[in-house]
Amino acid sequence: MTADPTAASPFDPARQNLPPDLDLKIVASLERLTSVFRTLLWQEATQVGLSPLQLQVVVFLRFHSQGQNTVSYLAREYLVSRATVSEAVKTLEQKQLLSRLTDPADLRSHSLHLTAAGQQLADRTSRFAQQLTPPVARLPARQKQALYLSLLAVIGQLQQTGIIPVQRMCFSCRFYGQEPNGGHFCHLLKILLEGAHLRIDCPEHEAAVL
Repeated sequence: MTADPTAASPFDPARQNLPPDLDLKIVASLERLTSVFRTLLWQEATQVGLSPLQLQVVVFLRFHSQGQNTVSYLAREYLVSRATVSEAVKTLEQKQLLSRLTDPADLRSHSLHLTAAGQQLADRTSRFAQQLTPPVARLPARQKQALYLSLLAVIGQLQQTGIIPVQRMCFSCRFYGQEPNGGHFCHLLKILLEGAHLRIDCPEHEAAVL
């Protein structure tokens, strides 16, 4: 997507502050947080001799299920090319952290599986972003819930406009529904979804047909 050349830059303090533009300030704040995340990821990956993408692949495979463990899925997940993921997977194979299994029904298709060493590495390194948790934990409960719902709304909008792929969140799931009073409901689990019960990464997620 090409940037609008007439739009204000969120990185220009003058446009942020004179007069105050809360939209730009929020975008700039999100950029600060992503910079922290990238730094923590890079530091952890370097310590174990991997690239950031290689570490992300290992951690993703540790916590996600069959059907999400393919090169194509990982390419969509991390917004990179299949070739880039294939190169990362090749290195992880060489390091004996994962293996490929051929689909008997389609010899051109492979699924990716962590080895025992890969699982141990994922368990050690998957907490690389834990330094972000204490500041969030110290927020008042109402503020945390408002922040979470706002982030879900932003992610949902980015998905609808095609900037990011379908997310495994309630709002994009075929089992999601809204109650007459505006509440949220899961038709698979048969439960109300309020506040913290709304999911950002659901194992039972099935993309809604738009």
